[in-house]
Amino acid sequence: MAYVAMARKWRPQSFSDMVGQEHIAKTLQNAIEGGRLHHAFLFTGTRGVGKTTSARILARTLNCKGGDPLHPCGECDSCKDIASGNPMDVYEIDAASNTGVENIRDVIERVQYPPVIGKYKVFIIDEVHMLSTGAFNALLKTLEEPPPHVIFIFATTEVNKVPQTILSRVQRFDFKRLTMEQIRSRLRYICEQEHINASDEALDIFAEKADGSMRDGLTYFDQAYAFTGSDMTAESVRSILGIPPVELFFSLIQAIENHDLKGCFKMVDDAVKIGIEFAPLLDGFGKFLRNMIYSRLDAFTADELNITEELFTKYKSSAQGIGNGDLLRLSKMLIDLQANLRYSTNPRLVVETTFARMAWLDRLTDLKRALAAINDPKSAADEAVKKKVAEVAQALEAEPGSSATYSRYEIAAAWPSICAGFADDGDLYFSAAMAGTVLETGDPHENPFPIALTFVGETSKNDSWNFQQLQEHPEFMTRLQNVLEDKLQTKISLSVKTRAFTEAERIMRENAKKTPYQLDKDREPLFEKIEEMFAAELVYSVAVKKETASMAQDDLEEDNDN
Repeated sequence: MAYVAMARKWRPQSFSDMVGQEHIAKTLQNAIEGGRLHHAFLFTGTRGVGKTTSARILARTLNCKGGDPLHPCGECDSCKDIASGNPMDVYEIDAASNTGVENIRDVIERVQYPPVIGKYKVFIIDEVHMLSTGAFNALLKTLEEPPPHVIFIFATTEVNKVPQTILSRVQRFDFKRLTMEQIRSRLRYICEQEHINASDEALDIFAEKADGSMRDGLTYFDQAYAFTGSDMTAESVRSILGIPPVELFFSLIQAIENHDLKGCFKMVDDAVKIGIEFAPLLDGFGKFLRNMIYSRLDAFTADELNITEELFTKYKSSAQGIGNGDLLRLSKMLIDLQANLRYSTNPRLVVETTFARMAWLDRLTDLKRALAAINDPKSAADEAVKKKVAEVAQALEAEPGSSATYSRYEIAAAWPSICAGFADDGDLYFSAAMAGTVLETGDPHENPFPIALTFVGETSKNDSWNFQQLQEHPEFMTRLQNVLEDKLQTKISLSVKTRAFTEAERIMRENAKKTPYQLDKDREPLFEKIEEMFAAELVYSVAVKKETASMAQDDLEEDNDN
């Protein structure tokens, strides 16, 4: 008997066999039992999560003549007909190779004939998003009012490409990506049934590489089984699938920590010697960095990361000289490398030089603290600290993008735009408390830099609403100090004060309330006299274009010359 691939041999045959899609199985079972079955379904999700398999299970379940309405018997005429691979009542169409209107017209023609063996005639259209616009339009009428014996099941990996006119006529089911635990459990069950001795670590490798796809996991499992036979070890699985061992990445991160360029080149050479391709090498290093970050932050446990406690501890204790910010920077460089690698004619050189750049870089320094130290040299108690501050200052001069948002001379004038940003961020209460205030700064050479949040009113005694809010919410001052220090990148001394309007401010406030016509009358007393002589009233005004005004002025000057 010909060998049957694991993905086909262990394909689910009923809803109870479906892994990871229990929410869909339960919904369909309830619809069948309650007689509330829709005439058209759309199954969407990533590859290998069971869309087409579920469509076939639904077709078998609906047409089975056995006693159980939810579990196909496999013995009746309909079940045997479907199992034959060329059923009379179930039509599978690959829309990727049958995209045209004529293919859909053939479907429409078949729709009118009743089923031969079962109760329903089921049409399964895989990758339905590949149909042409004309094909979708031809299907609309039939999809909206199909005969009672017809069920449509569409499957797609790109639901965003399906027209809204189709989506509004179908019942949509979103298939989830399978978790590593679900894939691992299914593979363990298959090993027990096939009498295969596989280590837990080996199954973890399959589950991780499957990336949420049960079909991919079974395909990798089948590939390894052909190589290892009934005894699967993690080492043999890594060898056949080309997965780099984690020890390579520990050696690489150590070389990066020690600025050891030679160690980086050696790691790449070791990977090449054992047959590791660059794509899985970079993928593996990305997962390594992710696990290291999560381990340090205690964001996940060892079980959640699918690693041993020993490895979890090693992640936390390794490369202590590389901070979390450095790990994020290395991750960004790795992402850029993966994006550019496909276009390179010399991928090994690109990989080696990128790893060398990672090792060449200095470690990140807290920018705010460094700038605070620069602005307050007293905090640099010894020569070593002073030297480090000087190095940071030099680095900042070389990187204009890392400078402060505003200088000490600009912050007061920029205060209105900073206040506007509070409202843009959605914190209207804090924004209202800051409204109407001004910033007054002290000596720009003093450290910490003195800044006063000033409430200005008719008198120096201010009892306005926003001033009261600041008194009732001391956390507002803490937040404001953080905002200003972030804008200035230096330590500040923040205080609150009140004062009365200056004469210039009072005039500006009064002018702000006047209309443009009133301002014109203040500047030109002649307007006031004309208004009194003719009892004139302003109806509307028109802004004079600059060019027109200039021409009028030239004409006036010419008349005066004549």
